[in-house]
Amino acid sequence: MQWVPKNIATLSDYWHGLAGGETPERSPFQVADALPLLPFLMLCDFEFQPFRLRYRLSGTRVDEVTGMNLAGRYLDEFAAGAYAEPVKEMLGYYEEASRTGRPRVWSYAWAGNNPDLKVIWAGMFPLKVNGVIAQCVSIEDYGDYNAPEDGRLEPVDPAMRRDWLKLQRD
Repeated sequence: MQWVPKNIATLSDYWHGLAGGETPERSPFQVADALPLLPFLMLCDFEFQPFRLRYRLSGTRVDEVTGMNLAGRYLDEFAAGAYAEPVKEMLGYYEEASRTGRPRVWSYAWAGNNPDLKVIWAGMFPLKVNGVIAQCVSIEDYGDYNAPEDGRLEPVDPAMRRDWLKLQRD
């Protein structure tokens, strides 16, 4: 069974509940329903021709870890040095979600000086604006996930797990 951090599983369950697993409109997504997750959330806009991801809002924990508020910045601004490969991979995930409406959960090695091989878990959940997939809510979890017994990991929704595994193979 694939395990993910509890916060990501919680957001996944909430997102799936908004439209029965289909891509929901942005309007039903209520910040008040996700208050414990807010420090880890990012609300992002999809821009097209060329595809870019712009951060609309970023949570306080995201800001602490990145050392800045991401609001108004673009993901591709960070595609340099040790971050180039993870950012390129993430942009591909976001671009695919903008076309398919499918969420994605993944993990990646913390870039830069990473002697402990720290892993970051991320989840991305697309949202429609006036019927068009134009935004997403993203979440990152920066904890240590060596063992599911720590109580912080939850199983992925089975449908998402199938999508996640298929996308990993593609």
